[in-house]
Amino acid sequence: MEDTVYWSQQRKAVRALLRPFARPDFSRALPLLLLDLGLYIGAMVAVVMLPGAGWKLLASIVAGIAIARLFVLGHDACHQALTPSRRANAWIGRLVFLPSLTCYSLWGAGHNLAHHGFTGLRGQDMAWAPLSPEAYLAQSRGARWLYRAYRSWWGAGLYYGHDIWWRQQFFPRGKVRRIFTLDSWLVTIFLATEIGSLAWIAHASGQSPWLLIGLGAALPFAVWLWMAGFVFYLHHTDETARWFDDPVEWRAAQPNLDGTHGTRLPLRLDLLLHHALEHTAHHVNPAIPCYRLAAAQRALEAAYPAAVPMRPVSWRRYVAITRTCQLYDSRDHRWVTFAELESVPVAAGSR
Repeated sequence: MEDTVYWSQQRKAVRALLRPFARPDFSRALPLLLLDLGLYIGAMVAVVMLPGAGWKLLASIVAGIAIARLFVLGHDACHQALTPSRRANAWIGRLVFLPSLTCYSLWGAGHNLAHHGFTGLRGQDMAWAPLSPEAYLAQSRGARWLYRAYRSWWGAGLYYGHDIWWRQQFFPRGKVRRIFTLDSWLVTIFLATEIGSLAWIAHASGQSPWLLIGLGAALPFAVWLWMAGFVFYLHHTDETARWFDDPVEWRAAQPNLDGTHGTRLPLRLDLLLHHALEHTAHHVNPAIPCYRLAAAQRALEAAYPAAVPMRPVSWRRYVAITRTCQLYDSRDHRWVTFAELESVPVAAGSR
C-alpha cells in the first residue's frame, strides 16, 4: 500500500522525467530499418544458397533473430514512436511486421489499447496474465495442462504462438473492423508467397522443398515465437510483479512500475533486440523510440534507484522465476506455485 501511495504521488514527476526522450527521428530510425531488413533478407538468401544443412540451419536462426528485431521496429511504429510521421509509421510497421506474420492494426488494438491501457489488471491486460488459484482449479484437466506448459521454462513460445499470435494477431475475431481484415489478408498473402517461393526455388535448384520451407519459413518463425514469449514474459513476471483484480486498487497504483521490469541478459544479449528489455521506461511513456530507450531507462533508474532497479537475468534465474511465478493471488498480492496449491487442495479450492 505504501508503494501504491508513493507512485500515485510521483506520477507526474515520473512522466515529466521521461518526456524529453520521446523524440522520434528519421535519421535514427531509417538506418535501423535498412540494417534489419538487410539482415533478414541476407539470412533468407543464405538459407537458399548455402551448401549443407548445418549452414542453412545457422542462417535460419539468424533469420529468426532478424524477425524479432524487425518486430521491435514495428512495435515502435505502432506506438507512433519510430518516426515523426504517422503515415511512415503505418507503412513501415506493416512492412516489418510481415516476417512475424503480425497484423499491424490487430497488434495496435490488442497491445496499445488492452495491454498498455490496463497493464497488470486481470481480465483486461492480454500479456502473460497469471490465473488465480481459484481460476486454475476451475479449469478442465486439459486447460490446466496447457496453462502449466505456458508457465514452464520451455513454454514461452507455445504461449505466444497460441494465446497471442494465433488467437489475437493473425485473424480478427469478435468485433471486426475493415482494417483488421485487410491487414490479415496482407499477412496471409505474404505467408503464401513466402512458402510458394521457397517451394519453387527448391524445385528449380534440386533441393528438398521440405528442407527449404522448414528452414526458410517454419524455423525462423518458431525462433521468433520463442523469443517473443521469453521477452514478454520477462517484461512482466518475477516475484515482485503485482497483478490486480480490483480496478479501483489498480488505478490508484498507476504508473504500475512493480508490474514492469528493466532486464539485462548475460553477455548483453538484450542488445540484440533494440533495448526491448528496457521496459519500465517504455510503459511510463510508450512514445519513447527504441533507440532512446536505454537512456530513458537509465534516467529513471538514477531518479528512483530503489524502486526501478536493473534486473540481471541468467538462464538459471529465468528457470527459477518460472518455478515461482505460476499463479497469483491478488487479494494477498503473492505468487502461488502449483506445488503449494496441490499440497492443500481443499483449502485452496474453498478460498
